[in-house]
Amino acid sequence: AKWLGLNVTLWGIMTACTAAVHNYGGLLAVRILMGAFEATIGPSLMLISSQWYTKSEQAPRFAFWYLGLGLGQIVGGLLSFAFQHIKHDAIAGWRVMFIVLGCVTVIVGLATALFLPDSPMKAKFLSADDKIMLLKHVSVNQTGIENKRFRWSHVWEAVRDIQIWLLVLITILVSVS
Repeated sequence: AKWLGLNVTLWGIMTACTAAVHNYGGLLAVRILMGAFEATIGPSLMLISSQWYTKSEQAPRFAFWYLGLGLGQIVGGLLSFAFQHIKHDAIAGWRVMFIVLGCVTVIVGLATALFLPDSPMKAKFLSADDKIMLLKHVSVNQTGIENKRFRWSHVWEAVRDIQIWLLVLITILVSVS
């Protein structure tokens, strides 16, 4: 949750910094950093969901996030249209848009870092009994909820998993539009 919050916050800062760009090199640098910070969001949400839900319960949540991508493009288009109608001599409407949306994203990132627990075991709003119930509930996943040891065998398993490649394909196809 802290990693997700940090990356959303940095993504928002880079979004706001886009308003300060005046050349191709600056735009390229900001967009590369934005992409790097944004790229962590999907995997972070999947990891967090795997701690709270069984595999069958995760699929509808993932679908909901992907629904948010399309909705974001619709709302983003409308917001962009609205911001283009800001007429000010000192700053262009598109620059105002990047500053405002960047600041909103920073607020969301900070709220995520402050309020989203890193794991169910660190959730202050759950009692000890609730945590035990949740652990039993997600035990069907056979994944556990926290593991800090890196294993190459897990990387190899992921490379051979068709579902990973289908997620990669979905992400590419959604991003291309």
